[in-house]
Amino acid sequence: MTFKFTRRFARDEDASMSIETLFAIPLLVWAITATFVFWDAFKTLTISQKATYTVADMLSRETNAIDGNYLTSMHEVFDFLAGDAGDNAIRVTVVTKTVNEDTQAEELKLVWSQGSDVSAYTDLASIQDRLPTIAVGEQMIVVESEQEWSPGFDVGLGTYRFRKVAIARPRFSPQLVWNNA
Repeated sequence: MTFKFTRRFARDEDASMSIETLFAIPLLVWAITATFVFWDAFKTLTISQKATYTVADMLSRETNAIDGNYLTSMHEVFDFLAGDAGDNAIRVTVVTKTVNEDTQAEELKLVWSQGSDVSAYTDLASIQDRLPTIAVGEQMIVVESEQEWSPGFDVGLGTYRFRKVAIARPRFSPQLVWNNA
């Protein structure tokens, strides 16, 4: 009797679909959740990049000297555009190209650098390799942003800090001036 029951049980396929579903459902739920998390990460990255370009474009159109209040306002604009007023930061650096009087060699020179929730640069060593070629006497505005992102669900991704850089030239004036007052 036991042998007959075992043989019949081994040939019976009536409940095989529910067992397959039991294995597939958790994988399917994880895949949908992971897709949502990856989509959110790329959405945040894209929005952060667009907000950085917008701040750089706003600064490139500025004809008056800017100060700490203006930079704080730019940080608030970035937070608004990024849709997250969390742990964000921006840094504005103005660089020009000059000719060294002693060696007659062209070199990049830091005009000024200021940050909002991030330190300013004291020299160009950390960003020089990312700067494009410009003509002597020309200025460029380098806007760097940082935005903290953390996943909504735990699917294997941890918290990440997106760092974006946008470079623009002054459009309506030959330079972007910092006012220390």
